[in-house]
Amino acid sequence: MPPEPHAGVTGDGLVCAQGFLRAQFPAGRLDRVLLVNPPDADASLFRFDAARRGVCPNFPPYGLVVLAEQLRRVGVHVRIVNLNHEVLKASHAAASAAAFDLDCVWQRHLDDAIDAFQPDLVGITCMFTMTHESLRQVCSWADRRGVPVAIGGVHVTNDVERVLDDIPAARFAFLREADRSVQVFVRVVRGELGVDALGQVILADGVGGRHRFLDGCQPTAAVMDVIPAFELTEIGELTRYGIVGSFPYFKAPGTRFATALSTRGCRARCTFCSVRAFNGAGVRLRPVDSVLDELQRLEEEFGVGHVMWLDDDLLKDHARAIALFDGMVRRGLRLTWDASNGVIAASCTEEVIAAAEASGCIALIIGMESGNPTVLRQIAKPGTVETFLRAADVLGRHQRINANVYLMLGFPGETVGMIRDTIAVSRQMNLDWYRIKPLQPLPSTPIYQTMIEQGLLDDADPKAVRYMTGAYGKHVGLEHDVRGTGADFRAMIEALPAEAIPTRAQIDDLWFYMNFRLNYERVLAETRPVKLAQHRRTLQGICDLIAPDNAFALYALAVVQRRLDGAPDPHILDRLRAQQATSAFWRDRLTAFGLAPRDLES
Repeated sequence: MPPEPHAGVTGDGLVCAQGFLRAQFPAGRLDRVLLVNPPDADASLFRFDAARRGVCPNFPPYGLVVLAEQLRRVGVHVRIVNLNHEVLKASHAAASAAAFDLDCVWQRHLDDAIDAFQPDLVGITCMFTMTHESLRQVCSWADRRGVPVAIGGVHVTNDVERVLDDIPAARFAFLREADRSVQVFVRVVRGELGVDALGQVILADGVGGRHRFLDGCQPTAAVMDVIPAFELTEIGELTRYGIVGSFPYFKAPGTRFATALSTRGCRARCTFCSVRAFNGAGVRLRPVDSVLDELQRLEEEFGVGHVMWLDDDLLKDHARAIALFDGMVRRGLRLTWDASNGVIAASCTEEVIAAAEASGCIALIIGMESGNPTVLRQIAKPGTVETFLRAADVLGRHQRINANVYLMLGFPGETVGMIRDTIAVSRQMNLDWYRIKPLQPLPSTPIYQTMIEQGLLDDADPKAVRYMTGAYGKHVGLEHDVRGTGADFRAMIEALPAEAIPTRAQIDDLWFYMNFRLNYERVLAETRPVKLAQHRRTLQGICDLIAPDNAFALYALAVVQRRLDGAPDPHILDRLRAQQATSAFWRDRLTAFGLAPRDLES
């Protein structure tokens, strides 16, 4: 069914748009589309050592496999080239960092795909702001082959005009979810529909001329009822060269990971989040049987043993969530799952969490962000301190689920005292791990505009906010990025006035302080065997892969090993002693928080 007629482009504009499409597709043919997932990081951000350790994200390009199936429904032949996967795979085969050329790898694979497939259109997706430069380079490389280039994804939607300004190679920008809009686009190019049927797409000539068709193509639940074209991806290889989700270390080596999407959108209106800008208001639900069919196919045809839900509000409808989880049990699915994108605390009822645990949930993350009531109101968080404590009480009764919490700091006007409230509530919740990051304001979010108006953010510099977390984020270089120095670090942080609004440098130090107080300090006090076993997996992943030099993780792992095995691993102790001996940074931090490696030797 075509969308409703578009009202934004009329008269001469429609004629010009039609002419532009004819120039791009002179034969009126759009039969072959190459979909491209660019490398997550360009050469300036890529970390060869992290890639070789296998800790860089290597997610299935879920949005592309959905689009591939939607395109096939209108008779288009589709191929997917996952350049992020090819780059990570090549890093494992390289003899050394000096012998590895990231750009050569992805350029060769993109050229090979274009040569072999001969597409009529190349579509390139981009999820994160961090990937913008990589997107720009891939678009430019594809454009030199003379094939029209289209872009889309969350990052493109969030900041489309600046993205198009910076990427003149992109002739088409698809906004928000493109399930219907790409189908309509194909039919318009073929002459089956008039150009006024276009929606959620911008036509760009590369020199500033743009035809904006912004209305009317959001996919309905019926359109969403598709099984993605997983056979076009490399699901069997992904976790051989990278990680999927936040809990890769909770599964045995060799387990195949995938992603799935049961709902789209979120009931919340959090001011820092761009989900509503991309998915629109509210939550749309896929039929439960369709989701179950997808999971069954992943397990039976592709050997998937674990799924990460991509949903932003997985538990929105309690009865539906329970029906989904019960359906997994009835079908005898053996795969496990996690909800790394976060769930809303109010939905963590006893009935929902019990059904989740029975269906294979091994981990989930609650989106809390702050424990201060004023901040929660200011950021329109759908929860109160009482809501978070009730959810923690329920999760505390289901120990097989590793319960995590998302926290942020650095909100406009947030004081040190408010951050201390977050620490206090988090400690009272006593859940398993707290994933903390400074605020990263995204274009198209209310908080972004607020910070510009208050002079807290320079809108002219989209690179002003650097990512703190992730394989390419600041947290991987703790010794270089945390400003506070000296063995009095803890005392310095705890002496900050409660009414003070922390500087950007102090926010980094507060992040470090919170990470110890809410994670490592709590692990050191843990005695429950089930939780100690979970912490061992988490800490082993940190020590072996994510941050091998992190002395806090080494110390905590040694403590956990002693409680579970009777004695710590001598190799872990040797590494801890080496950090104490060779790193002034870690020696001071161990002293500041009262950790003496010699105490582990008795």
